[in-house]
Amino acid sequence: MTGPEQGSTAPSDKEQSPFTKPGFIASAVGIGLIAVLGGAVVLTGGSGEEGKKTSSSASSAPNASRSAPSSDPPPSKASSCPTLKDSDTEEASVLDLRATGLSWKEFGPLNLPSSQRSGPAVTKGQVARCFAHTPRGAVLALANVSIRSANGPDWRDVITQQVYPDDAQAVYEQTVAANRSGSSADFPPEFGLPQLAGYKLVSYSTDSAVVDFVFQTPGGKVMSMLLTARWHEGDWKQKMAMNGGQTEVASSKDSTDGYVLFPSG
Repeated sequence: MTGPEQGSTAPSDKEQSPFTKPGFIASAVGIGLIAVLGGAVVLTGGSGEEGKKTSSSASSAPNASRSAPSSDPPPSKASSCPTLKDSDTEEASVLDLRATGLSWKEFGPLNLPSSQRSGPAVTKGQVARCFAHTPRGAVLALANVSIRSANGPDWRDVITQQVYPDDAQAVYEQTVAANRSGSSADFPPEFGLPQLAGYKLVSYSTDSAVVDFVFQTPGGKVMSMLLTARWHEGDWKQKMAMNGGQTEVASSKDSTDGYVLFPSG
């Protein structure tokens, strides 16, 4: 798959587009059965089940995703983050990520989007934090946290610092630990895994954002997943699902039509 015409200029070897390297999701099993983002959400391909969603329809997902957990943590002091230049809170701003100085940064064998204007502004070890309090900041935060929280040697640090601290956080950590227990590898095999392809902002407010991401498999199948971010302690934190995964809403698609494709290098 090739990037859209609005792609950024060619990055260096350290800033490759994910389209130049296979393998962007946490794990994959077999040919027709793909476990996505930590193995918690399963999509089936090559059968009559292909068009079904794993739970309620996407149209009802935003309200469910944005509902407060049963025991919200109390407000606390903002984290120490530098001021970012992205201050555009218009939802339409997500249509052009290249305006934020987007590049691709290596994370083990994977590549993750990074922006000079929208974040992450601070990267220490495996934790990349401090995203702009804007729609573009939320998109980039979810693209990073969703991958970093299930891959790499320091995934627990990411969960502790960048996953929204409620009951689902602990359940998600247990799920990732269980999925990784049978392997000594810090990253999934590079061959044959889905790649991050594009996104669609479903809803945005000052304290919550829901983004529909699409991933493309080497076999040409397209999958979508609704991920949720919550603004907490001065940064975007990913809100996990109580089923132990990153979402309760996933589906297969005919194509990436209707989604904003990530700028490629």
